[in-house]
Amino acid sequence: MDVGESGGGNPMKIAMAQLSVKAGRADMNLARMKEMVDEAKLQSADLIIFPEMSVPGYILQDRWLHTSFRNEMAQANELIKSWSDGIGIIWGNVVTEQFGVAKTNRDGRPIRTNAALFACDQKYVQRDVQFLDGVYVKHCMPDYRFFDDSRYFMSGLEIARYNKWTVSGLVSPFHFKRNDKVYKIGLEICEDLWSKDYAVDPTSLYIKQGVDFIVNISASPWTLRKELSREKRMAEHVANHGEKMVPLVYVNACGMQNTGKNVLVFDGDSTCYGKNGKPMVSCNDAFEEELCIFELGDTRSVETTQHKLLEALIHGIREFDTQTLPFKPRWIIGLSGGVDSTINAALLTLAIGSKRIVGYNMASRYNADATISIARALAKELDIDYHEGNIEDLVESTSRTVDGFGYENKIDGLVHENVQARIRGHLLSTFAAIEGGVICNNGNKVELAIGYATLYGDAIGALSPLGDLTKVQLFDLAREINRRFKKEIISESLLPQIVGERIEWEVPPSAELKDKQIDPMKWYYHDWLVQYLIEYPTHSAIDVLDLYLEGKWKEMEIARWIRYYGLDDPKAFIADLEWFMNNWTKSVFKRIQFPPILTVSRGAFGSDYRESQISSFRSPLYEMKRARILAEGGN
Repeated sequence: MDVGESGGGNPMKIAMAQLSVKAGRADMNLARMKEMVDEAKLQSADLIIFPEMSVPGYILQDRWLHTSFRNEMAQANELIKSWSDGIGIIWGNVVTEQFGVAKTNRDGRPIRTNAALFACDQKYVQRDVQFLDGVYVKHCMPDYRFFDDSRYFMSGLEIARYNKWTVSGLVSPFHFKRNDKVYKIGLEICEDLWSKDYAVDPTSLYIKQGVDFIVNISASPWTLRKELSREKRMAEHVANHGEKMVPLVYVNACGMQNTGKNVLVFDGDSTCYGKNGKPMVSCNDAFEEELCIFELGDTRSVETTQHKLLEALIHGIREFDTQTLPFKPRWIIGLSGGVDSTINAALLTLAIGSKRIVGYNMASRYNADATISIARALAKELDIDYHEGNIEDLVESTSRTVDGFGYENKIDGLVHENVQARIRGHLLSTFAAIEGGVICNNGNKVELAIGYATLYGDAIGALSPLGDLTKVQLFDLAREINRRFKKEIISESLLPQIVGERIEWEVPPSAELKDKQIDPMKWYYHDWLVQYLIEYPTHSAIDVLDLYLEGKWKEMEIARWIRYYGLDDPKAFIADLEWFMNNWTKSVFKRIQFPPILTVSRGAFGSDYRESQISSFRSPLYEMKRARILAEGGN
């Protein structure tokens, strides 16, 4: 008999409830969950499955340490169980009950576990281990990137060790009776599927116990190419288990949650995988809520979202605006006419519409007519409110005021540039106060890496939509935005043209803070360098030296840009790397104070890539390898 078929031949009907989980808003989550349960019942579903931590939300930081909050969340489990007449319900929530002798977490506070719960007919579903009916505790606890599971929760593995239980006892099937058949279902949570780097592999343990299928409830943030890692992991399980592999129903959250420093988007993409590890039925992967009801064994065409980065940014901005700014403020944006600010204006328009966006061009004598015209034309195309003004009087007034403090004629050079940036920040803050608005930050990842931003100037804002994107990624994004609008919203004059081995610009990137200023970055190469250093798993300056020493860079796509900038010369390579790393090291304090970053990569500044303020990156090993390059050159 095939899985999902009862003695009468009726396949099990499953509802994947891809919920847009609102972190910290159990009231909203429970209301939506009840609606989905009712709809699943109307469609005669046998089982409805919600994501990990579907009641409280997953990314809650130290809110998890509040006893009253935890207890309130745990009380919701009895409520959900009461909805389960005639249907099985699997959901994610915190469980605070004692497990054997395990009654406190490592911090001495009452026990907290990240759990999947399973109820049917207003009772918790039984499993092989009788005293754990209805509850599965997450075993594999991610503590990398922005995840801190071990800080907040006790794992199933720890509970087993405390009680001297076997792990297989905690990873035991649930017995779900439906259509005159008892199904053996394995429950696991998110990281349990990615178990190859952990001491326990729940998926394999379930397969060895002969389950009919596995349910994985997840709250997995989306990053670029994340869907490929899911497919790869399923293929690994198929390779490990062969014909013994069973179907796996993966239900992921959608929406937005945040760490305070990083805004995370969840794409959903809930999927029922067949025994061959291939998708059979999927919800949308477009960050949108969906209730997908299917019969186990169904095969449907699986559609994927095109241009997913653009969708992620739009969705992240919209959800951040909806969830954290319910008073509907206006979004204040400095519109210089450069590529970053024009992209942000377009993204805001796509996310929340044009009526709540106000753009300001605050020119000085260094701003070119070309960029001012671009800003003006963009505002007209997007139909956003737009204001122009000149800051020269404020710059001169600041200079005179500083003179009065005994610093005559000191406003020059870099100080003069920073004064302009801070005046613009001051004006934007004033405009925001007048409009009852919030400021959109326009910085990108390369600028943030080397501190090419001014505190209290262009480093302010409520959200940084582009802070996890390199400039090169923004060039591609600009062209995709133009395709979305079906016209040239972002001026092509701002985008580079690659002609043979050359980069040609009509309007090169510039902060426009002094005459004939061109940004000092080596575009394409420095974009790659930022990603190489920060994206998981991260690298160091020593790893960069090794690539050069061993000649591996010559086999990489970045080789063309290393040659283009003359960095195949050892002295030039070292000089550039040390300029870059010196700026990186001394800019940590700026990044600490930077606005929350909409996170889309495998390594973002903030609480993802965590930094200490350390004076130097040059260790003895670095000095040794540096000396070798200068003496021998690279291979």
